[in-house]
Amino acid sequence: MKLPFSVERRKKNIVMLVLLLLAVLGYGFVAHDAFLYDTTIVRITSIETRHTEAQAGVVSGTENYYGQSITGQVLNGEQKGQEVFLYNQYTDSKVRDERYRVGDSLLVELGQDGTSGKILEQKRDTLVYVVSAALLLGMIAVADWSGLLAVCSLLINIALLVGALYCYLDGWNILALTAVMILSFTILSLLIGNGWNRRSMLAIVVTLLSLAATAVIYVLVRSVTPALQYQMLEFGVVPDDLSALFFCEIMVGGLGAVMDVAISLISTADELLERNPHIPYPELRRSVREVADDIMGTMVNVLFFTYICGGLPEMLLMLRNNLTISFVWEYVLSFEMVRFLTGSIGLVLAIPISQLVLRIWVRRQEAAHG
Repeated sequence: MKLPFSVERRKKNIVMLVLLLLAVLGYGFVAHDAFLYDTTIVRITSIETRHTEAQAGVVSGTENYYGQSITGQVLNGEQKGQEVFLYNQYTDSKVRDERYRVGDSLLVELGQDGTSGKILEQKRDTLVYVVSAALLLGMIAVADWSGLLAVCSLLINIALLVGALYCYLDGWNILALTAVMILSFTILSLLIGNGWNRRSMLAIVVTLLSLAATAVIYVLVRSVTPALQYQMLEFGVVPDDLSALFFCEIMVGGLGAVMDVAISLISTADELLERNPHIPYPELRRSVREVADDIMGTMVNVLFFTYICGGLPEMLLMLRNNLTISFVWEYVLSFEMVRFLTGSIGLVLAIPISQLVLRIWVRRQEAAHG
């Protein structure tokens, strides 16, 4: 029996309060988890900053350099509690460096004397925890049970991705591993989010068929076009097959957009079928097409901002350092454009493939009921 609204609301508030308290306790733990690290962690207690020099820019302007004399306290290891002295240099732009402040925690490689060392990077797990906790609590607060399922799906997908990365490092074939990842991500995400029902089954079929068709188109186009400058990919390792890595990256990257379109269209059709099981297919197709027209433009723009605009900072830095637009296009934006176009093709293909799958399903249902 469904509970009264006031009772449901009270139960939800209690659950949210418990989750909030757990989040606060988790923050306290993460803020004091230095003992879990093998690397030395130093918390900054005082900083003395001074201007050291100014250099002329490549095109115009000047870049100011600053030096920071840092005093900190070791939070873990055999030197716990010991005072250490560090040095950091940063610039106005902070492109390759950063400015530290009192209270920041740093990962440090101590010298032999134990009183000085080299800064490796800033410890940011507390910030990551706060942002992640806010996202998860927000999802649960807004979507209730569906939000909790979405959180579970996200955590499972993250675990699968980490496991896949370890498998890749152990020498697994990247193409086979990506195929397994796409299959797992699709099935688990849709089943956890929507349950084991007609809607999920059809959405899975549409997603996988759309990605398969996208992969075929990508391979055919790449076979008759000049090779991309894969050596310019970030963190690219020469012995690896960079073209295969880029292909797998595009397929996994486009999975989210394709899955979103597929579940939106299938959910619309399924809702119409539940309300009127005898709805004529032309009418069903027209309704699905109207929804597709509404979401397609939005999703294409999402992909544009995600991929093309993601390369703007690097592009601006290159242009600022007097590199030509043709160089920037070939070595930066060409990859973003390929990602954008391939993802857009995938979500566009999801529309006719959804209509085809629905047509087959409706015909089977009509045949089954005579």
